[in-house]
Amino acid sequence: MPTRPHIPSEEELLAEARQVIEPLPPVEPRAGFAAMVALNARDRLVSPFARWLRWSLGGLALAGAAAVAVAVVAPARRPPVHDVMVAQRLDLFEDLTVVQNQEALEDLEVVEVLHQLQPEARP
Repeated sequence: MPTRPHIPSEEELLAEARQVIEPLPPVEPRAGFAAMVALNARDRLVSPFARWLRWSLGGLALAGAAAVAVAVVAPARRPPVHDVMVAQRLDLFEDLTVVQNQEALEDLEVVEVLHQLQPEARP
């Protein structure tokens, strides 16, 4: 059975770091070093609003990129041209039957009033 590699604990890592640092000669930092560290630390502090803004804009950018990818990869489903032509012809046919029925109704109205014509006017 293979043995797991040893993962050092934080205490062991700290002890190793002390062993490396102790032999180094003590050196005084440059003048203004502490002030420079404090300024850099202050500049790196990010306000909660700026952090929220960064995350929300990143999320929006990611969502926009995903939408564009979906639009490019999945083309719009269009009905075949043949089906569109059949549907248009069907609409025209229905309109034609409505017009023909309208003409038939007008013919019935004429037939209704034929009996009212005077006998001398009939051929």
